[in-house]
Amino acid sequence: MAIIDLKVPSPGESITEVVIARWIVKDGDVVEKDQELCEVDSDKATLTINAEEAGAVKLLANEGDTVKVGQVVVKIDTSVQPVAKPKAEKVEAKAETKSETKNQKSEAVVPNPLPIANGNGHAAGHASPAAKKMMDEKGLKSNQIAATGKD
Repeated sequence: MAIIDLKVPSPGESITEVVIARWIVKDGDVVEKDQELCEVDSDKATLTINAEEAGAVKLLANEGDTVKVGQVVVKIDTSVQPVAKPKAEKVEAKAETKSETKNQKSEAVVPNPLPIANGNGHAAGHASPAAKKMMDEKGLKSNQIAATGKD
């Protein structure tokens, strides 16, 4: 039984810690090699951590946790391998998914996107990881801080 430790990669020279933004897999899931496992945010970039080998994953950090660059955040048990499906089933499953997606798209009502300039964009009300860390250290909420940037 081989266990592989996956460490947080360095997003840049001066970055020493990152935030686990989102786990794409759940604890105990069996993943394939190169499958995306999670997204991590730093002050400068968002990165993904991918599986180096196929196997069962053991998550060692939670979403929102601040972790050090080089820290082990997931272990992969390579003795557990994904179940291979016959190719014919994969093709049929893809065809069904495409037809279901088309039906869902035609029935779905998509709201008009709001312009970013009015402060209602995708990042409105969400602090960057660096700003969130400073607010947490000072015990402040985002609504207690006056914005100084454009819009």
